[in-house]
Amino acid sequence: MSQRVYLHVGVPKSGTTFLQASLAENKPALKEAGVLYPSGHERMFLAAVDVRGAHKAWGRTRAEVDGAWDTLCRKARAHDGVTVISHELLGGASLHQVTAALTMLRGLEVHLVVTARDPARQAAAEWQEGVKHGRRLTFEQFRQRVLDSAGESDYARRYRANQDLPAVLSRWGGTLPPSRVHVVTCPPPDTDPRVLWERFAGVVGADPERFPAAGPAAANSSLGTTEVDLLRRVNVALAKRLVQPEYGRVVKQVYAQEILPARRSARAVVPAGMYDDLAVVGERWAKEIDRAGYAVHGDLASLVPVAPAEPAPHPDDVDPRDVLESATAATAELLVELQRRGADVERLEAENARLRRKRKRLKRRLRVAEDD
Repeated sequence: MSQRVYLHVGVPKSGTTFLQASLAENKPALKEAGVLYPSGHERMFLAAVDVRGAHKAWGRTRAEVDGAWDTLCRKARAHDGVTVISHELLGGASLHQVTAALTMLRGLEVHLVVTARDPARQAAAEWQEGVKHGRRLTFEQFRQRVLDSAGESDYARRYRANQDLPAVLSRWGGTLPPSRVHVVTCPPPDTDPRVLWERFAGVVGADPERFPAAGPAAANSSLGTTEVDLLRRVNVALAKRLVQPEYGRVVKQVYAQEILPARRSARAVVPAGMYDDLAVVGERWAKEIDRAGYAVHGDLASLVPVAPAEPAPHPDDVDPRDVLESATAATAELLVELQRRGADVERLEAENARLRRKRKRLKRRLRVAEDD
C-alpha cells in the first residue's frame, strides 16, 4: 500500500465528533486492514493545538503540546498504508501554520478532507458551542458581533477562519491537486448519521459495512434553546472563575454534555430573516467548490440553507419559567452527581488506607525476615 494521509481538518460542528468516535471504535480493526488512526482524541487535540500555537487559550503549557504534531506525522511516516488524522481545530489554522504542518508530511500522498454543512446550521451550532465553551453572548449579540462579515473582533475573525468553507479549503488544499481535496457534505437534519460516516469512510477507503459507525451517543450533544440560555446565564454568574482546562472538564463535559441534554427544548435555529443572506453565502460556497474541481462526496446543493416552512422562535425568545424548570432539574441532577462522586472518593480513600496498612505490615514482615 502507498503511504497516504487523509487529513480531516473540520470544519467545527460538521459531525467531526461523531466521525472521530467512529474511527476510534474501529481503530483495531482498521489497523488490521491497513488504515491507521494513530492517536486518541486527547493526543489529536494536543497536536491541533500545537499546529495552532493556541496552548494558552486552552489552559495548556507549551511543554504539553510541543512536538505533538511531529509525533503524529512520524507515525504516519512509519506506517505503510493509510493514515487518518482528524481534528476540527485544524481548520482555522493560518496559511503560515498550514505550511509548517504540511511540511512534516512532505513526501507522503496527502489528501485533505473537509466536512461541511450549510451556513445557517453552522451559525446556530457555533453560537451554541461558544456558550458551551464559556461565552456569554445572546444570539442577537453573536449575530451583530461575530456573524457580521465586517466584524473585527478576535471572535469574528476566528469564526471566519474556521467557518468560511472556501477559505479553509484554499489554505489547506492550495498546494494539492483538486482531486486530493475532498468535500464531504453533511446530510439534512434528522437524517441517519450513518450516512455521513458512509461518505467519510468511502473517502478514506474503509468499508462502512465492515467498520460500522459509532452509536448516536457518540455525537456532540446539542442543547435546546432553553438549555443554551440557562448555560449562558451560568457563564455570566461564573464570571470567569473557571477557566480552561477546568471549565471544559466541569462545565462543558459534565454540565453541558451530560446533565443539560437530558432536558431537550426546541433546537436553536437562526431567525427567519437571516436565511436569504445565508443562502447567498451557501450558493457562493457551492459555486467556488464546483469551480475549483474538488472531489465532492454528497450534494453541494445541501450547502444552501432553506428556511423551515414554520418559522422557529428566535433563539433568544425563551420563557423564563422554562429556564427555571430546567435549572431546577439540572440542580437536582448535579446534587445526585456530587453525591455519587463523593462516594467514589470515599471508597478510593478507604481502599488507599487499606493498601497503606497492608504495605506497613509487609514492611514489618520483611524487616523481621531480614533480622532472622
